[in-house]
Formats: sequence, structure tokens, C-alpha cells
Amino acid sequence: MSKPNWNDLSHSEKLLALRDSVMDQIVADYRFGDHDESAFRAHLAREKALWNPVQYLGDLQEAGDPPNKEVVLGAWRDLDRSEALLELIDNSIDAWNRRREQYPDKTAKELNIYIDIDSDLGQLTYEDNAGGVPADKLINLVVPGHSDTDALAKSIGSYKTGGKKAIFRLATAINITTRFWNPVETGDSHIAVHLDDKWLTDVSLYRFPYLNVTTGGDLQRGQTRYLMQLRPEPAGAHWYSNPAEFDKISRDIKRTYGLLMARSGQIEIYFPKRGKSIEPDLNEFYDFSGATGDNLDISPQQLSFDTTMEYGGLQHALKIEVVIGCRVTTARGQIGPGFDLYGNNRLFTARDTGLFADLLPKGNAASLVRGWVNILGPNVFVPWDTHKRHLNYDRDVIDLLRTHPTVKELFANWTATYNQIGGLGTGPGGFKKTIDSRYELTNPKTHRVDFKHSETVAIDATKKRGQKLPASVYKPHIAPEKTKKKDRGVQLGFAVTVEDARLLAARFQIQGSLETAKTKKELSEKAKEYLLGALKTKQSRKA
Repeated sequence: MSKPNWNDLSHSEKLLALRDSVMDQIVADYRFGDHDESAFRAHLAREKALWNPVQYLGDLQEAGDPPNKEVVLGAWRDLDRSEALLELIDNSIDAWNRRREQYPDKTAKELNIYIDIDSDLGQLTYEDNAGGVPADKLINLVVPGHSDTDALAKSIGSYKTGGKKAIFRLATAINITTRFWNPVETGDSHIAVHLDDKWLTDVSLYRFPYLNVTTGGDLQRGQTRYLMQLRPEPAGAHWYSNPAEFDKISRDIKRTYGLLMARSGQIEIYFPKRGKSIEPDLNEFYDFSGATGDNLDISPQQLSFDTTMEYGGLQHALKIEVVIGCRVTTARGQIGPGFDLYGNNRLFTARDTGLFADLLPKGNAASLVRGWVNILGPNVFVPWDTHKRHLNYDRDVIDLLRTHPTVKELFANWTATYNQIGGLGTGPGGFKKTIDSRYELTNPKTHRVDFKHSETVAIDATKKRGQKLPASVYKPHIAPEKTKKKDRGVQLGFAVTVEDARLLAARFQIQGSLETAKTKKELSEKAKEYLLGALKTKQSRKA
């Protein structure tokens, strides 16, 4: 019979055990996840030092009250409009993926997300077909802290708060209708949730009204629709009447989900009207060079590191995709150098230049660097903040990326190439000519992502010594064209008698004193011309 897991005990139970039992007894009675005994003893020593259990009398007491909505009520100060819509999109994608895993035959084959703006009424409609929400889970839609997502899910949404923040950021009132597609086919539910201005402003009001929709309505099975009365602007024209604002939101959606949509091929997002979906185009955001030739190949490289990391006392599988290449220019324009950071194919930080600063070149060569890092696995390992706009440098996965020898070797290979390219100069045949060949990341018809060089390497995240990339892993290389050395000639010298010099002068019709430097030079050049001409004529006759 397996021992109970120490991690499953409540704080009160742990405190009593630490107070009343010696360490040997605790180790004999419990296990510490998948860790060995030495790790368990070290953990217990830290626990005892932290809680000092021998100084307490009586039972553990509790204090505190339930939280209120103040944190999410202030979301309008923390999110811009694009970010609020992205939170809703994240939730739709997570819900659709989760349902596909559980009920693949009872899930829409393609996720369709529609975002419509009615500028006359000042209303926004957000709609998806991710499966709908049953009555017993309506709380997940609107109350912070409630969600089907957990820390180990391969999700992209903010953990239990994202969609709620979006509602408070965008709306002063909202009507949410959802038609749940019951996977066991015992009857669908069609429900409307009403959140008026009072509910959205009262920090302590959590209970909300909902109604069963019995007739009418145009929702299909599995659809959910948010109809929002948009928050008025404090001054100036309303954003929902501004085409430039629509362009910004469209670009933010394309940039954030371009990689995810390209790899899925089954997600369509429509904004600001239903007529045309936003098309993913990674080539718009990555200007990789695809230069190849004799002794030359600087096409972008995709190298995935398979590893495991610890959470909750257990090891969990994680894939870290690193894409790195050389830009076709050193200009710092709309694309620019740096690394983009993704979590499960969802962008959260663009063009970071600090993460690998110690592993990459300095100076002008740094402008050639472009790539991305994509953390694929449990949400808890993705190093983003709750708004998914900043990189958290203090996470274990970041330390792994910065210090593991295989990753450092990958960047060393490219750093050598960047420096070599930078040293080619700016003249004809220099670095601009060498790198000026665009690599198309996505097929213009299928939009699928493709790499010429793609490998997967298994690494141990806990070991730093003795690990290196396999010899088969691609290395970028460049060999500049060899320039022909200038022919400086061979100096020959010979002397002739005065009589012979007069014969040569007469033969070549050269006038002037034989003692002058000018006459001597003319005589030498004519003699050379005559001699080489005779030799070339003789060679041509033999041929």
C-alpha cells in the first residue's frame, strides 16, 4: 500500500506532524511526491525552520473574508481594448481545445470567432462556437476565480481571470447567451446571463441573474454570444467609430495568434465584420534570410528541446521550441531584431533583446538576430504575467534557456555566423548582397509553417555538464567568395649592346637618344610586346 503524499496534507496536519513527530517517523509515514528520501528530509528541515511548530499551543484558528471584485473592476486601467478582446479569444480557444480532447466527435471541426461592431448603438458582439456553457458552470463566465482551466492545462488564457477582466474593461452592461451542446445528447440548454451596470460596479455583488431561453434566437448548438454595451469614452470620438483603431486591433490579433492559427489551420477570427477572416501571415513579422549556395546556408533553424520540469512534486513533460535565423536587413523598422516569446503558440512578448543578450553578438551584428522561443506545455511553466504582455525573467524555464549547454551551443553557432556576416563589409559582395534572399516561413496558400532545418533534442533540465548538441544538428555556415589577388607581375631585366639597341630601335621605329629614360622605356615595352606576341602566335599554331 502506497504511503500518503506529504503534499496532500493540510497546513494544520503538517504543523501537528512537525510538532509531535521526529523526522524519521515522518519519513517512515509519508512520501514526498516523486522525490527521494534525502530531498524529503531537506524539505522537512526547511519546513521546521520556517514554521517553528514547537512554539504553538492549541488548535490552528482561521481569519479572513471572501475577496471582492475590486481587482477585476479596475481592469479598465490595466488593459487596452486589444488586450481585452485577446482575453476573450484566449478563452474561446482554450474551451474549444479542451472540448476537442474530451469529446472530439461532439465539437465543431473549426473554431469560428466573430467580433462585430455596431457603431450606431455603441455595441460589440463577440461570438464563438467552442461548445457553449452548461447551467452549472455559468459562474465560470463572470465570477473571478472560477474556471475549468488548471495550472497543468496546455492553455493560453489568464488563469481564472482573463475573460472577466475583458468584460469589465469593455462593457457597462452585457447580455451573454449560450447554447450548450450536450455531448451525451440528453438535451441542450439555452441560457441568457444579464449583467447590468449595478452588477458591474458593485464590488461585493457576485450573484447574477440568468434566464432559460425557450423559443426564438439564432444561436446554433455550441455557440456563445456576448452582447456588450460599450464603455463610453471620457473625451473625443468613440473608438468604435475609428477605422485606425480597427486596424490596430486587427494587427494585434494577427500578430498574437498568427503562429497558432497557421499551425492549427482550424481557427478563423473575423473582425470587425463577418465578411472576411483575419489571415495569419508570419512573413509580415519575420524577415528571415534564406540565403543558400556554395558553402553558404543561413536559413532559419528550428530546434526543439524535449525535457521535463517539476511542479507539485511531480515531473511534467515540456517542449521548448527555439527558432533562430538571420534577418535580410539591419534596419530597425516595423519588424526589427530580437526574440518573440510564445506560450503554447500564443505571442506574449515581441522583439525582446535582453533574454539572450549575453549569448548573442554586440554592435551592428546584433541587428541581424531574429527568432522566437515557444514554451509548449502546462500553463504554469509559461513565463508570462497575468496580462500576457511581459516576460518574467525569474522563472526556472528562463534560467534553463540561458544556462543549459545545448542552448548556449546553439546560440554560439549563430553568433559566429552573425559576426562573420557583419565582417563582410558594405561594398559589392558584402553582407547586404549575402543575406538579401527572403525566407518564406508560411506557404501563401496553406499558411502552414515550414522550416528547412528542423530537429528535436532531448535534454535533462537538471544537468548542465556533459550535454551537447548531436553532431547531426544543423549549423549555419558562410564562406565568403574568394577574391582574385592582383597580378603584380614579375620583374625581368636584361642588357643589350649599343649596337643591338640601335637595331631594336630601328625595328620598332623608335626615335631619340638611347641614353634617355623615355627611349629606354619605349624600347623595353616594344620588345616585350613583340616577344610575347611571337610566343602566343607560336602556341596558337601548335594548337
